Amino acid sequence: MTRLREEQVHGAFSPHHLNLILFATERCNFRCTYCYESFLIGKMKRPVIDGVKALLERRAEDLDSLEISWFGGEPLVAKDVVQEVSAYASALASRIPNLEYTANMTTNGYFLDQTTVETLHAIGVRTYQVSLDGPADIHDRTRVQASGRGTFDQIWNNLRAIRDSELPVTVILRIHYSPTTWKLLDPLIEAVNAEFGQDRRFGVHFKSIEHLGGPNDQNFAVFSHEKSEAIKSVLDGRLRSPEQVYKLVPADWAYVCYASQANSLVVRADGSLGKCTVALYDDRNLIGQLYPDGTMHVDQSKFRPWLRGFETLDEVDLACPLMALSPSPLQNESPSRSPAVSLELGAGLAAHRTQAEAQQP
Repeated sequence: MTRLREEQVHGAFSPHHLNLILFATERCNFRCTYCYESFLIGKMKRPVIDGVKALLERRAEDLDSLEISWFGGEPLVAKDVVQEVSAYASALASRIPNLEYTANMTTNGYFLDQTTVETLHAIGVRTYQVSLDGPADIHDRTRVQASGRGTFDQIWNNLRAIRDSELPVTVILRIHYSPTTWKLLDPLIEAVNAEFGQDRRFGVHFKSIEHLGGPNDQNFAVFSHEKSEAIKSVLDGRLRSPEQVYKLVPADWAYVCYASQANSLVVRADGSLGKCTVALYDDRNLIGQLYPDGTMHVDQSKFRPWLRGFETLDEVDLACPLMALSPSPLQNESPSRSPAVSLELGAGLAAHRTQAEAQQP
C-alpha cells in the first residue's frame, strides 16, 4: 500500500488540532438531478450556533490549529450563520497568537459573488470547492435551481469575478463526468484553460458521478472504478498545466479520510454529531449530540469503529471507514455530498480493492 506517514497519524489523533465540518443549513437552492439529500433539516438554530461557539471557546486555548469546513445543503443559503461562526472563530484566533485558523467551503457557487467572497475572506474562509457538470448546455440539465432554471451563467460569472480580484483564495473546480457527458466536456475544459489556466488560485478535480442512494440513481449510468480512473487521466491531460490538477494528498501518501481521524467531527444543523458526510441517514453515523453550552455527548461504542483504519493499517479502512463498519439495522437511504476533501475517493478505492481481491485464486 502507499505509505502512511507518521505526520498523518499524529495529525489524526493530536488533541491540539480540531476539524469541525459544520452544516449551516441542510436546505439547498439547487435540485441537482443526481442529488441524494433529503433537505428535511433546515437552518442551524440558535442553540446549535451557541453550542458551536461555546465549543470553540472551550477548546481554543489548547489548540494549535482549528479547521472549519462549511457544508450542507448549500451553506450560503444560511450565509448569516456562516458569517457569525466564522467571525467568532477568527476573533478567537486573533486573541490566541499560537492558534492557526483555516476555513473552507463546499458550495454550489451560485451565491459566491465578489462581495460574499470579500466578506468571508476577512473572517478566514478562503478555500472553496465549486462543482460544474460541463459547458452551459450540459450543466444546466443537471445542476438546476429549485425552480428548474439553469445555474451555469451565474456560477461562471462569480468565478470570473474571483479571478479578476486580488484576493488570496483557493478555488477547486470539481468537474463531474459520466458515460454520457465525458466526451462533451472539451468546451468547458478549453474555457477553464483560457479563463483560469494562468491563475494559481484555481485547481481542477475531475470526478465521476456515482450512484449514492438518490431517487434518480436508476436514471443515469456510471463508470466502473477502473474506467473512471482511466478517463480521469485523459481529462487531466487536457488541462493546460499539470499544476492545475488538484491532488487530495501527495502521490506516495496513503489517503486518510477525515472520518478516520479522531479529531474530526461533523456537526449537523440540528446539533447531532457524526463522522461522515456521506452516511447522513445511517444510525452508525449518529454518534452524539452538541449542547448549547459547548459540551458534547459522544457514544464511544459508535465513535471508536470509525478509527479502525489506524488499527488495521488497511488502505481501504483508512480511505473509507464506513466500508469497515458492522452492518446497521438502519440502512443509509440518502447519502450526502462530501466536503472539499472527498470521501468518495475512498469508496472508489474500496471498490477497486474488493474487485482485485475477488480475482485472486
